[in-house]
Amino acid sequence: MKIIPLLLAVLLIWDIGTGLASHRAFAQDGDKGPVPVTQNHDAKSSHRVLVVFSSQTGEMTDQQRVLDLLIGHFTDDITFKNTKVVQPEDLTNVTHLFYHGQVKETLPDNFKNALTNFNGTLVAIGYNSEQLADRFSFMKVEGDVSVSKITNETDSINIFPQTISQVTAEGATTIVRASHGAGNEYPLFLRRNESYYYAAPIIEYTKAIFLGDALHTVFEDEHARIRPGYIRLEDIHPMADPKKVMEIAEILKEKQIPYMVAVIPVYTNPDTEKEYHFSDSPNLLKALKYMQNNGGSIVLHGYTHQFNAKETGEGFEFWDVNNNMPIYHRANEDAVKKTRRDFATDAEYEAFRKRQLEFERDYIEEKIQRGIDELVNYGLFPLAFEAPHYTMSQNGYNVLSDYFSTYVGQVQLSDENWEVMGTAPAETTPSIFNGMSLLPETIGFVDPKDPNAIETMIKEAQRYSVMRDGFVAGFYHPYLGVEGFEMLLAELEKIPNVEWIDLKERVNTVRSENVTIESGEGLVKVDISYRGLFESSPNYFFYKIKYFAQHLTWVLVGAGALAVVLFTLYGLFLRWKWRRGYYG
Repeated sequence: MKIIPLLLAVLLIWDIGTGLASHRAFAQDGDKGPVPVTQNHDAKSSHRVLVVFSSQTGEMTDQQRVLDLLIGHFTDDITFKNTKVVQPEDLTNVTHLFYHGQVKETLPDNFKNALTNFNGTLVAIGYNSEQLADRFSFMKVEGDVSVSKITNETDSINIFPQTISQVTAEGATTIVRASHGAGNEYPLFLRRNESYYYAAPIIEYTKAIFLGDALHTVFEDEHARIRPGYIRLEDIHPMADPKKVMEIAEILKEKQIPYMVAVIPVYTNPDTEKEYHFSDSPNLLKALKYMQNNGGSIVLHGYTHQFNAKETGEGFEFWDVNNNMPIYHRANEDAVKKTRRDFATDAEYEAFRKRQLEFERDYIEEKIQRGIDELVNYGLFPLAFEAPHYTMSQNGYNVLSDYFSTYVGQVQLSDENWEVMGTAPAETTPSIFNGMSLLPETIGFVDPKDPNAIETMIKEAQRYSVMRDGFVAGFYHPYLGVEGFEMLLAELEKIPNVEWIDLKERVNTVRSENVTIESGEGLVKVDISYRGLFESSPNYFFYKIKYFAQHLTWVLVGAGALAVVLFTLYGLFLRWKWRRGYYG
């Protein structure tokens, strides 16, 4: 019996010191609290961008956030200012100034005066360009025209008819053109020296891809024409079918394609409210560890992927979809929706908003920390985050950036309506992400309700090829079975020059109060405060005890079996010697 504590200690040391084959760098650290996470973007640091905008409310809208996503492909130093608050000193050391005239207005003198001394690159978008000093005196806006086709030097795409400004210009180069039938061609994005003009106040989906590619000229960054991409296996929760998950994992291993696995740590039954964890599904946990060892990288996809008693994987987690608002209340409480008009003073309204944002921060932090800790306790190490249904407020992204350096998926662009959503054509570090990098999802997913889903995904991949380094990124639900996945993979493999992203090869940092995970060059380093982990949830400790006990049982069984074998062999040896007269 004295050997049992020793065996338990050995097993604990073995469990802590052992990771995946790819986790060759592994260490255990002391307690540490959450620290804001950022990535190094030395190649982008030379560009300093100021975006001055005119909008209806004076606040950033989804349109400025789309622009943010595009500019973030070239720099992570981006500042947004409304025309009414920008000051001349804001332009100090700015290399690229963007003006986005989303609405018509008379520009303030402060802004116009600041422009007179600005000699850097100036990009004007939409209305009010005639007020931007003398930088655009070479062109004239003559009215609006309808267009249905966008063209640049290499690509041409038909679009639904849209309105742009009709511009005539002298001595300017047209980078992107728009047209509507033969003989009706107009500049959409044009240049004269270091002044650029985009002839539409709205940066629509397809036009944004063309604008994103044209910004390579604006920033003088000639990125290589490659197609970064990823395949994401979606909604893997404790009730997922381990057989279907494993079948897809084996295909990807055989083809040596790295991929992502979007994992939900807890499944909640909407009828019984019973929670299921990966400890309840050992075969699935085994499959996930196999994936992590063989090309897969774990992405935390929320904690329960539900709110208000919705089913895991179907419900929202970081957005109250019933009231179309951020999570400002507990699931069993009624939402309180108030505006400035409901308060007597600005101070009362600001105090109300502060309480809302603090509640949302606490809610998100608890979910994120529990999600990270639980996965790590099971030996799964997330390297990125994806919000359930991509829904999260701008404050939510700010909170998330304290824990993750990498986000995958699409982006919610409005705090008023979750359906105002978008993506970027290529990797980006927008200001709204507070240092996080976005690996955008661009081609969607295999929708079982759509018989042409895969064809639609491939068409989207072709659309995003307009961007010289545009992403080919989509996802698949393993519950649909291996046959559909093989059909999708066969089509994806036909796309030329795709380079599949391996998160382990990239610099990623994940931090919670008890865990730090860092990746790069194929290595993943994990520092864990087991004391903090067990203190945060006794369930983690009991799982470890159960885990060790199971291994101890096998060790004891093995030791017993070995003793029997050795005793039998020794008996046979003695009998053999006796027969040969060694004991006369």
